[in-house]
Amino acid sequence: MREEKYVKEYFKKKGTVAKWWNPTNSDYSYLYEYELNIIKKEISKQNKECALEISCGKGRCTKELNYLFKEYLATDISKEMLSIAKKECPNVKFKIEDAEKLSFHSEYFDILFCIAAIVHYPNPQFALNEFYRVLKKKGILILDSDNTRSIRRIVKWIYRFFEKNKSIRGSDIFSTYTRKEIINMVKKAGFKIKKVRYIGLLSPITCHTKNGKEKIIFNEKKARIIHKLKIDNIPILNRLATYHLIIAEKI
Repeated sequence: MREEKYVKEYFKKKGTVAKWWNPTNSDYSYLYEYELNIIKKEISKQNKECALEISCGKGRCTKELNYLFKEYLATDISKEMLSIAKKECPNVKFKIEDAEKLSFHSEYFDILFCIAAIVHYPNPQFALNEFYRVLKKKGILILDSDNTRSIRRIVKWIYRFFEKNKSIRGSDIFSTYTRKEIINMVKKAGFKIKKVRYIGLLSPITCHTKNGKEKIIFNEKKARIIHKLKIDNIPILNRLATYHLIIAEKI
């Protein structure tokens, strides 16, 4: 990932992320839906007073989660993304915020969501420290991250090796984490890990040639069929899943 200034300025610009980030229409949409269902089940066990969503993007999760709480605030560093999210969720409060330096009072929120975002933070530990600060005692953090050691990443690495293509598309604004790395960062911020869920053991895989052309290695249709077999629940093997979903508690 490039330096902090480059990454943050990229996400603030118009016509960048908002142009290419459209998860509801992507070949991963079924996994995002699956993940949201898991999150909703976790929420059912928690205090539903006040929630904070960090890096809400176009409001994909906001639209599904806000009505479950008495108070819901969604934030993002991108003014353009927030303008789109507001149209999707006109009754939700939105605010421009840098996840690594939040403006909120300490110990205010009951639940904090950070979905499909921490992989883009130049200083993820700063963000996690802030998440801990603004949550109440016993508050719940729910976040996900891309798994460095997923089948998807391994296949892409092998493809690049044989293609002799050293470049990694999006590496200037994106970082993956192993299970150990993301758990250690969350613990270092002061949280207690309550649960780790695994999302998408075999997900769609698209690689890029040296010329920038896309090559589909494993398509969405096959991935959906395999997903229905619920192999994400197979112990040990599921550690090769595409995403880690972390549920942690402030102690």
